[in-house]
Amino acid sequence: MSEDRKRLEEQVLKQSIPVSRITEDKIQAAYDIVRAKSRQKAKVTPMRSRRSLRHVWAAGLAAALIAVSGLGVMASMGYFTKNVQEADGKVSYSFEVNYELKPVEVKAEPTYLPEGMTRQEEGKYFLDGNYGHGISIMPMNMVNIDAQKEMLDFSRVEQVEKTTIQNMEAHIITYQERDKYLTGEDLFLFNPEDGYVIRIFGDNAVPVEEVKKVAEGLKITVTENEDLTYALTPEERQKQAAAEAGDAEWENLVEKGVATDQITKLGETLQCEGYGASYTVNEVKIYDSLFDVPGYTEQGVYDMERLSPWLNADGTHKPYQRMHLDQEGEILEETEAAPKFLAVQVTAEQYIGYNEFDNETTQDSTALDASLVYVEKRADGTWNFKKDSYEAVPSERYELQMDHSAFYLSQPENVSGEGRMHSFFYRSMKKGESLDYTLIFAVDADQMPGGSLENIVLCFNGTGNDPTNPMWSALTEMK
Repeated sequence: MSEDRKRLEEQVLKQSIPVSRITEDKIQAAYDIVRAKSRQKAKVTPMRSRRSLRHVWAAGLAAALIAVSGLGVMASMGYFTKNVQEADGKVSYSFEVNYELKPVEVKAEPTYLPEGMTRQEEGKYFLDGNYGHGISIMPMNMVNIDAQKEMLDFSRVEQVEKTTIQNMEAHIITYQERDKYLTGEDLFLFNPEDGYVIRIFGDNAVPVEEVKKVAEGLKITVTENEDLTYALTPEERQKQAAAEAGDAEWENLVEKGVATDQITKLGETLQCEGYGASYTVNEVKIYDSLFDVPGYTEQGVYDMERLSPWLNADGTHKPYQRMHLDQEGEILEETEAAPKFLAVQVTAEQYIGYNEFDNETTQDSTALDASLVYVEKRADGTWNFKKDSYEAVPSERYELQMDHSAFYLSQPENVSGEGRMHSFFYRSMKKGESLDYTLIFAVDADQMPGGSLENIVLCFNGTGNDPTNPMWSALTEMK
């Protein structure tokens, strides 16, 4: 998958989340496990990401969305009872499952979809020409993989409408400042008699009334499965334990930090054996105006639609509204940010030929792009990812700093059609060939106080972007 495709998918994910990223990751991960269990697939595959905070829930992927508690519940309660707590714009759900009733499988297919919406994959229905935006339908049975108590927490809730749909209790959750944060809505159908919960999520592009119509038209099928059980088999327990141990090891590796002498110094060369390429950061400079960057041309801009709305006539960057997020993805504050332009002069060399790798690689080009990584120095002297982060208020539709990646490459090879879309930041290079080029990033001025770049490093895509073994290049002297 190309880096540009990854950027698109990350953009889609950011735009489609109605609550905090952490909460949504938890919901989706749990649903995936319930669905996998109902198909008798025991494998657990944690999501992994460059940012340590995105891995918070990976160790908890074995926890199902519907948590269990209590062993002596009465059969008259049905398959489950739910507990709901609402206060101060927050809603929390927890569940008690009746172990005396055997879990069932459940499927839900829509008989109604909003105009222009088609099925993209199981449970996901997107609007034509608007990839990633639409409705997700998630049927859930009462299986809980590890009997771990969990709660579903939703924040910034505006209203929980309680009604009845298809003779089932329904909760429709809408969120505060929908247009500002581009939030959607969640609709839950609760059926304790037949043993399932169905969640329908509609993103900001789908009106809540359309989500209700989808729920009203759902065709729901419940079937028995003799192999479906609450308890883990010995093999499943072994796999779960191995996954949890792997997650813990992964977290420890990410948290170990990077010593100053392990960060490639300004002017020194970083070799990336996995891709046979080396990178040298030669010079770094901050500019108020993009037009002042030597050699700047529009041809080097990956996507002018991202840039042009934010440029003043003199080439300076317009301010935008920004959120400061804690490590759980919750908003700490909102402020106005005024970005500047960071120009990084790089030399890249392909010192191993594409046909010389031992493995069956299909590499045919060299990655030239890089991302900024915001770091902090810890008491033990090592550097690591900052726990908090900054993002544009969604309604700003500001994408120039997406993934903290460069938006400009001074010498692009692929400048038209599919090549530009998927391979703009790649270049075919012969063994021994080198290239001097410039990357430009937009960076909020307050992230470079007094022009200091000590808390920002560069991660070239050619390093493989492994957060357990960061290969960073300094933009200034790291003290």
